[in-house]
Amino acid sequence: MHDIYDAMIIGGGASGLVAACALARKGRRVVLLEKQDRVGRKLLSTGNGRCNLTNLKAGAENYQSGKQAARTALKAWPPKKVIAFFETLGIPCVADEAKRVYPMSRQAASVLDALRLGCDEAGVEMRTGSRVTELNPGEGGFEAVCEGGGRVYARCALVCTGGLAAPKLGACGDGYRLLERLGHTIVPCFPAIAALVTPPEPVRGLKGIRAEAEITLLCGGEAFRSERGEVLFADSGVSGIAAMQLAHMVNVALYAGKRCAVRLDFMPGLDAPSLLRKRVADLPKRRLEDFLNGIVPRRLGQTLVKAAGLPLNAAAGSLSEKQIDALAGVLSGWTLTVTGTQGYDQAQVTGGGASLKHFDIRCMESLCLEGLFAAGEVLDVDGDCGGFNLQWAWSSALLAAEGIEAALDR
Repeated sequence: MHDIYDAMIIGGGASGLVAACALARKGRRVVLLEKQDRVGRKLLSTGNGRCNLTNLKAGAENYQSGKQAARTALKAWPPKKVIAFFETLGIPCVADEAKRVYPMSRQAASVLDALRLGCDEAGVEMRTGSRVTELNPGEGGFEAVCEGGGRVYARCALVCTGGLAAPKLGACGDGYRLLERLGHTIVPCFPAIAALVTPPEPVRGLKGIRAEAEITLLCGGEAFRSERGEVLFADSGVSGIAAMQLAHMVNVALYAGKRCAVRLDFMPGLDAPSLLRKRVADLPKRRLEDFLNGIVPRRLGQTLVKAAGLPLNAAAGSLSEKQIDALAGVLSGWTLTVTGTQGYDQAQVTGGGASLKHFDIRCMESLCLEGLFAAGEVLDVDGDCGGFNLQWAWSSALLAAEGIEAALDR
């Protein structure tokens, strides 16, 4: 007779660790199966190593897909309740002016250590180097077949293997294959929260240049979403959080056959033509190669002058009214074609995943198979940058842990 656990957690990332800890604290026998040699590698990279745990403003509107599931999970486990859970693990939290929440230590390693210690103290059995290749339902529970032939048995199974983003940190899509074999539909996946790719010619020479701007995504000529913040130019496109927030919509629109572009406004809310006319009056001898310096970085200013069709060696005082308007138009509405986004190597999260149509979002249990649950990035939910994706990881996993509790009591 083989040993059988109450629950097996497949995947030792954010969702897996918090669910394992929560279940074991309730006295359940839990085994966590992680394919890598250590748990939580991706968690260490979140928030630039500071771990942006959640966001006090988190709401369904902060999610690009799976809004109803996010709303349900946030109602059950809102940010303040998640913060209280982490405080029981010894992680006091602090919020910045944008309501982004971090551990007081500002160290992602502190969060990972606290989760590992919490699991250890509660009696979770952690098995690293245990890649699950098959998940088979049977009488009384599930059998996980691990690479190399090991087998693990449990009454309930929770799949939280993450998505495809950051393969260097272990992402590989195993969870999609496991769930698909058990009757679940996988919504096509794509990189989300990723830099935007443009033709190289317009941005050539701007690598490393940063500027504050309002960036608007245009799909089929229609404005879909605007973000304000710092944009960072690269060899072949535009990065920075404001630009990366648009990646989900870019991929969806391009998949649907629409043409995409971004419009950059470096003077949002200001009357660019009037300001440039005053600047011409104040600096009539200033060469155009330096004319926009101070409004934007010098190299970016030169690029914008050329985009307006003006010579860099001309004096500002020589500009006609029409030329001033042209320059103002570029300064407040420089438009770049978008051909795609960076790949999973550079993406922060995955769009798409296991369809929510086959899950009871009130408890994250499969509608295809009793006792099977899923949480986190493996599901078709992705949010904006700023702590929203980790909030989904925690809240969906804690909701799943409650669902498993109820299933075990049935």
